[in-house]
Amino acid sequence: MIHRVSIVLVFGILCSALSMIGVAQSSQGTLRLDVNLVNVFPTVQNAAGEYVTGLSAQDFRVFEDDVEQKISIFEKDDRVQSAIGLLVDNSGSMVDILPIMKAGVLEFAQKAKRSDEFFVMTFGLRAQVVQDVRQPVSRLESAFKLITASGTSVFFDAMLQGMEKVGKSVQQRKALILFSDGNDNGSKAGFGEVSLAAQRSGVMLYFVPIGARRLIDQPTVESLATLTGGRVLYLAKTDPIRPVIESIRTDLSRQYFLGYYAAVRPGFHRIRVEVPGHDVRIRAKTGYVGN
Repeated sequence: MIHRVSIVLVFGILCSALSMIGVAQSSQGTLRLDVNLVNVFPTVQNAAGEYVTGLSAQDFRVFEDDVEQKISIFEKDDRVQSAIGLLVDNSGSMVDILPIMKAGVLEFAQKAKRSDEFFVMTFGLRAQVVQDVRQPVSRLESAFKLITASGTSVFFDAMLQGMEKVGKSVQQRKALILFSDGNDNGSKAGFGEVSLAAQRSGVMLYFVPIGARRLIDQPTVESLATLTGGRVLYLAKTDPIRPVIESIRTDLSRQYFLGYYAAVRPGFHRIRVEVPGHDVRIRAKTGYVGN
């Protein structure tokens, strides 16, 4: 997530020094510096796949376009609240998988933290909210009884709507969890538009495709997950869904929260997170698009 911040500087001597990083001088002789607050949520694991949770801000190094940034905000583990959207594909190709997906979403909703926000959308011929933030889980159970699988899939349109909705939350960490095979055959939007929206919004994308991998659009879900710092968790129809739900829940609660300020510049900016001196694997968004 990118937040624009304006810092007013009253020292005229700084004009030349700051001219290279987007500073405008007002008629009153003050300087206005527009910067982005860039949020990054790295997941750190060791070679065995175990979460590494005892790190401090000094352990991390963050680079934007290969230039190291000063970490201004640091939080660890589950101290950061989340806004989460759960998107369920109810198109015709999901007819024998829909009951499994419903069970997984209900499992997640029933165990959601009180401090977190979540909503549920379904998408087939169109995307619609069936459970909004703070509504009781009983409402979701009733809604799911009426949801059947049919028609085409507006997979990309649903992601755009989900990112727009979750992006309105005041919570810092934002994620979408999508239960789908990743195939789209009815959207107005395309992959490029979704990819750009994800880079602008900072929303992490988690995908839970259920069924034969040959029927899943693996390049689409893998690339979007990598881009945003999310994951893809494949399931066979006979696999239990509870471990996957718990894996995502744990993943979100074990992330670190790093924030740094960067001058406002248009275009795509690469992000790289390192933990020197530790044998770890780091998963985080690979960049963002500035306005």
